[in-house]
Amino acid sequence: MLEKRVDAIEVDLKNVKEILQRLEVGFARIESTLAQLPKATDYASLKADVAEIKGKVSNSPTTWTLLGIVFSTWAIGSGIVFAIARMAK
Repeated sequence: MLEKRVDAIEVDLKNVKEILQRLEVGFARIESTLAQLPKATDYASLKADVAEIKGKVSNSPTTWTLLGIVFSTWAIGSGIVFAIARMAK
């Protein structure tokens, strides 16, 4: 009777060892994946880059400012052309 129980325990222990080996492989894969993930310092530099871009975008001219510049340039250019045409007569 004791021999049967020991045999059953040995079979169970063999199954446990197989399961532990599979877990070890799985943990190794998880560890390699975690090693490739960005670190906190990477996120800090990313945060600084986003803040810089945000500052540049907020300082860029608006559509109305650009339209004002374009129309002003056209008006000044037209005035110069008319003045030259008037002088040429």
